[in-house]
Amino acid sequence: MPKFNKGDKVRVHLDNDSPFRGRIGTVDEEIVGDSFGYWYVVKFESKGFTRSYRFIEQDLEAISN
Repeated sequence: MPKFNKGDKVRVHLDNDSPFRGRIGTVDEEIVGDSFGYWYVVKFESKGFTRSYRFIEQDLEAISN
């Protein structure tokens, strides 16, 4: 069962090697599951730019609204 849903705000764990570690984004697409776990496309908005990157569930944490 996926931990996050489309539209949820999430933070990339600080120990992740992504340039987006520690940043808050929004789950942007439907969740994809495979043998490694659930994968999420997370959208980051900054100064008029929007970028989306894929993360596995254990690299993300929930943000309280």
